[in-house]
Amino acid sequence: MNSLENKFHLAGIKEFLLRRSKGGDVLATSGSARALYGPAPEGAVGEKGRDLVHFLKQVNLFKDLPQGDLKRLARIVHERIYRDGEYIYEQGNPGVALYIVRSGVVEIARRKRNGEEVSLVRLEPPDSFEELAAVGAEVVRWTSARACGPVSLVAIGYSDLDALSHSFPRAANKVLKKLAQVIALRAQTFLEAEHFNEESET
Repeated sequence: MNSLENKFHLAGIKEFLLRRSKGGDVLATSGSARALYGPAPEGAVGEKGRDLVHFLKQVNLFKDLPQGDLKRLARIVHERIYRDGEYIYEQGNPGVALYIVRSGVVEIARRKRNGEEVSLVRLEPPDSFEELAAVGAEVVRWTSARACGPVSLVAIGYSDLDALSHSFPRAANKVLKKLAQVIALRAQTFLEAEHFNEESET
């Protein structure tokens, strides 16, 4: 496919991926939350002394891309800096971009009905999150993301990939294929973790 004109409409993804606990407020286990974002990184990748192309090569989503495609990708991404405690996005708002942690720590949390926020997982470089937003899925976020200390992120939006698809369709297709694989794998891992947790509780 040479463009991103066909958006994914996954309005039910929130209910599909988020099984409420018996209390009806939050995920049953933090392990299931970790499954959504992949295994913990073996080592943090700092931004000092490393250029953007080299950093993107460390990201699981892009590690198989050739150097030329990584350079094209580096031209369309956006770098963002967040202060300690600043929200990257808040629960209940639609997703607009895929984020990759370049430095610092990002906390993913869910707000309970009584307003209390419960931490689900902490992400470090080179973790990525919110992949669905990059492929145009119109999904309302069921979590919030907040900076724990100074944080540097790389953001890629749907419009960025759309622009890439018009100029470099082959590169865009590679990125989209990898995004689809990651999204499917995380959904499967999450559901398997939830099934295992249910069995262990009985």
